[in-house]
Amino acid sequence: MDVQSSNHSVRSGLRTSVGKHQVIVWRLVFFFMLCAVMTLALLPTIGTPGFAGQDKLIHLIVFSVLFFMGAKAHQGLISWKWLYLYLGLFSYGVLMELLQGQTSYRSMEVWDLVADSLGLMVGHSALKLFSKYQNFKQGF
Repeated sequence: MDVQSSNHSVRSGLRTSVGKHQVIVWRLVFFFMLCAVMTLALLPTIGTPGFAGQDKLIHLIVFSVLFFMGAKAHQGLISWKWLYLYLGLFSYGVLMELLQGQTSYRSMEVWDLVADSLGLMVGHSALKLFSKYQNFKQGF
């Protein structure tokens, strides 16, 4: 084994171990985000919204970020396996709405699920753009 291939093996092994640690961190962050979002969604609201549709915009942004974080936490998802992330997070949104409907201070709204779904698509698009940017940046 020559020095060049030995160095490549060391770098590959280092990259792999760092990659595994990063995935664990992404999964922990994703899990805590899911817990935090559900907790905040079930707390009573304070005051009135700043503008019409603010709640829907918040749903869209939150589910965009959740999709992005979920994808980073489960790196290596390919083709149809993205469906699992979509279905899992959509089910999470349904659960959130059902639980909100059980409170006296929140309401269950179908339009929130529409905003959640749009957020998932925005998050997926952002992830693809981010990946293309990373690939472009590595080319230099």
